[in-house]
Amino acid sequence: MRFTDLVSLAWRQLSERRLRAALTVAAVSVGVIVIVVLSAEVASVKASVLSNLESLGPNTVVVVGRGRMPLTDADVARVKSLPGVSEVIPLLVIRAVVPGLEDSAWLVGVSATELNDLLGSVRLSSGYVYYEAPAPQAVVGSEVANSYGTSGAEAGQPIVIYVGKRSLLLTVTGVLETYGTSILFIQVDDAVFVPITYLRTLIRGSGYDVLVIKALSTEYVDSITEMLKAVFGGRARVISVKQVMTTVSNVMGSLNTLLTSVASTAFVAAGLGTFNIMMVTVLERVREIGVLKALGMRDLDVLKLYLLQGVIIGALGALVGTAVGVLATYVAPALGINVVPMPHRPGRVSGSVGPHVVVLNTTYMALAAIISVAVATASATYPAWRAAKLSPTEALRYE
Repeated sequence: MRFTDLVSLAWRQLSERRLRAALTVAAVSVGVIVIVVLSAEVASVKASVLSNLESLGPNTVVVVGRGRMPLTDADVARVKSLPGVSEVIPLLVIRAVVPGLEDSAWLVGVSATELNDLLGSVRLSSGYVYYEAPAPQAVVGSEVANSYGTSGAEAGQPIVIYVGKRSLLLTVTGVLETYGTSILFIQVDDAVFVPITYLRTLIRGSGYDVLVIKALSTEYVDSITEMLKAVFGGRARVISVKQVMTTVSNVMGSLNTLLTSVASTAFVAAGLGTFNIMMVTVLERVREIGVLKALGMRDLDVLKLYLLQGVIIGALGALVGTAVGVLATYVAPALGINVVPMPHRPGRVSGSVGPHVVVLNTTYMALAAIISVAVATASATYPAWRAAKLSPTEALRYE
């Protein structure tokens, strides 16, 4: 019997029980939907995190002070003398409260000349970068500007922020465009940048909280990291952006594999359902199978006929599951739904890791489709074999 005739007959038999076939396809598609959505969400979070890290640059190493021992000017000079170091950006970082902003903000003291290197590039929606002077000037993030008070903050206007029990009156010299990224733990859109000389005068200290170190190239990153660990010991935590990116990729890969493995259990239920439906289909068509065999259909053709029905169910489940999964992947962020939970503020899908960008994982989408077809075909194997082994005489006498 020709293959096209077998496909046509398999499709006709499935079409005769449309509701049953549709429910079986829906059961198979559930596993595909779960895998597509979970793999896309993990890939999206990974892309957001890596995008934030890349804004610092893979040639960046960060030193964060520990305890009550601040990083000093002597430490800055020592780090600058290390081979392979091109630049050292000292920062003072303090938590602050901005009226109207739901979460706490970051008050970041950084030199005006080094702000551009810290952000990658200073993109202002209005105003200009503050002058390098110990004066209460500020460049504010877009979220700070939009949330401040009732009408927001604009360049040239004063704003009041609170550091502990102290209130600070700052003049906004510039408002940043929306970055949607973070510098490690500092969300740019939620930050208030001020001259470091002003902040040092304010807190009456001479130390720093963070040193952002730029290597001449990525080839020096590993050696600089090791030297910094030897220099600071337990006084500070040394973080290599290159190493963090590698770690993030490995962790997200493992998470993707784990979530997909868990999601694949949905195919077990789908396989059992398909097996049950195919057995019922064979029992319903015993006399029809007998007639076909009496007319000359070979056992192999009968086997192919019911295996093809399994393949069709699996393929339709893959198509429906992929379509619904892709749709859910795009719709969920718009509704503020995070399949993989990340800390966030209302109105922002993943505030701590930047804006949510949908990334479809085509590898896992293809894997889900293959599993769908394989499970449905495997579930149809025994019913198909049983149908192929039916005796034409007994089949025709079957009631």
